[in-house]
Amino acid sequence: MAAALCFGQTAVVTLPKPRLEGGRPLMKALAERKTTRQFGEGTFAPQMLSDLLWAAFGMNRPQADRPGLGRTAPSAMNRQEIDLYVALPEGVYVYEAEPHRLRLVVAGDLRGKTGPEAAAKAAVTIAYVADYAKTNGQAGSSQVDAGFIGQNVYLFAASEHLGAWFRGSIPDKQGLEQSLKLRPEQHVLYTQTVGYLAAKP
Repeated sequence: MAAALCFGQTAVVTLPKPRLEGGRPLMKALAERKTTRQFGEGTFAPQMLSDLLWAAFGMNRPQADRPGLGRTAPSAMNRQEIDLYVALPEGVYVYEAEPHRLRLVVAGDLRGKTGPEAAAKAAVTIAYVADYAKTNGQAGSSQVDAGFIGQNVYLFAASEHLGAWFRGSIPDKQGLEQSLKLRPEQHVLYTQTVGYLAAKP
């Protein structure tokens, strides 16, 4: 298990450059993709966190056909209205793809607010936040766009022999949105926990 990240209350954390090689081949990852509901304890090293977030919704080319960044997951009309709020032991950070960094939103461990008890001890939980200011106030395809990102996370987890759990049921969604200091036009759609596999009894 990796040591704690020790970001402290650093406002901006630049992540290591993502590794573009290694892990299981795609077809093997597809064969092993599954939902895990129990996790072992332990935090991710910065490199693992970097690779995870890049795989989820990172920048994979300088410019897309439409205005905006080229990302590892598609979005309708390239609106890219989904933001990843990353709950770690040190705090919750929003992932910024182009500089590939984390920006602190709120200090403190909020992993327990993102879902079941299993999420509280897993390495990271990602909250998928739709920004309807980017979609003229319409939900549109935001749920589908979030699903694309969630599948990327599932495949990365399978590739790295990690567990992942994508959830639409959030115990106190309004409370979580308040804790994340979201604007009125921002809403949590899903959460997804990623962590080490629990030891077999």
